[in-house]
Amino acid sequence: MNLKITRNLLLIITSLMLASLSCVLSNNQIAADPSVTLGPPPAEELRVILQRLDVIYLGLDGHKVIGSGCPGMDGKGSIENYHFIVQGVNKDREVTRVLVAGDNSTLTWEWPCSDNWSLLAQNIDNGTWEIFIAPSSPTQIYSIIIFYDDNTMALGMVNSR
Repeated sequence: MNLKITRNLLLIITSLMLASLSCVLSNNQIAADPSVTLGPPPAEELRVILQRLDVIYLGLDGHKVIGSGCPGMDGKGSIENYHFIVQGVNKDREVTRVLVAGDNSTLTWEWPCSDNWSLLAQNIDNGTWEIFIAPSSPTQIYSIIIFYDDNTMALGMVNSR
């Protein structure tokens, strides 16, 4: 299933995750309704698994490994990249997609890229990845989503200031 993540979809997913966590933490009981069917979603649907990633923003630290656009070749080697370290990636699952979005909604970076700008994501250690993106308009908060081959995902956010 090819799913294009937009800023609105990212906000919806984040809101749903926070609402779910809020219900669990507040110990609210949901009234039994015989018309509601509980259980796992169909296998082909994306399952939201609340897994928190730890993200470190290293900023412009001299790396020039990815260019702009898709597939990231425009200016490659001449554009200094933003650099992130992501810890807590599930090493028992295969990463199939990585998405980075800024809070100013100017761009979304994606690996593998489609209509969004490309990024470079590398597994550097067990559960630790590094991500490089070509800069766009300044943003304060970056959200990073890791998608796994079993239709689950993990989310991390970092303040760049």
